Amino acid sequence: MYKKFMELFGKENLLDRAIHTTEEMLKTDREMFEESVHSLRRHDNAVLPFDIYEKDKQINSYEREVRRNVLTHLTVAGIHNIVPGLVLVSIVIDVERIGDYTKNIAELASAHPTKLHGGIFEDDLADIEKIVLERFDTITGVIANMDIAAAKKIMSDHRNISSRCDQRLMDIIAEKDHTLSPGDAVTLALYFRYLKRTACHLTNIASSIVNPFPRIGFRPKEDNN
Repeated sequence: MYKKFMELFGKENLLDRAIHTTEEMLKTDREMFEESVHSLRRHDNAVLPFDIYEKDKQINSYEREVRRNVLTHLTVAGIHNIVPGLVLVSIVIDVERIGDYTKNIAELASAHPTKLHGGIFEDDLADIEKIVLERFDTITGVIANMDIAAAKKIMSDHRNISSRCDQRLMDIIAEKDHTLSPGDAVTLALYFRYLKRTACHLTNIASSIVNPFPRIGFRPKEDNN
């Protein structure tokens, strides 16, 4: 897939513009994620420096723009570039879904009356937040530079984050922290789930660069026993 992208994006064309639009989508996602997390975890109110619903509409608009550019390019250039075009359309679907999950986190902040503390899970929660935020920066570089090594690193590390989020969710259901109020427990459980799904979509984007089109969203074939 890497060679196909380099052949395709080696010169300015509609797909080249589409990939730059995808980078802008990811930057918007990162901003939404960071501010939503701050709203939920650092403040006793849900005030954000922007209207998150307008940001979400902007991402949706970007997605449509990418689709139009890909379709127009393929109509003019023919089907020999169809696979990279399909891959890019797949990527923007994941980017759009990330925007939805960051919006969900902002909605948790609106529903939760005070800043959310993780209780006995706080250290693990803070570490997962940090890793997911760092992945936004990494994946932007992956897209901009077609960085295969960085993409593979995201993919290889994903199971650890996914399993940690699942385990904390099971711990909350099992009421392992009796200090959590029902509202805190529900909010925390949903938050772990949203963090996992955000990480999953970032990993899917990485897999789009590493894997052939039929295996997007899956581990590389050599690692899939």
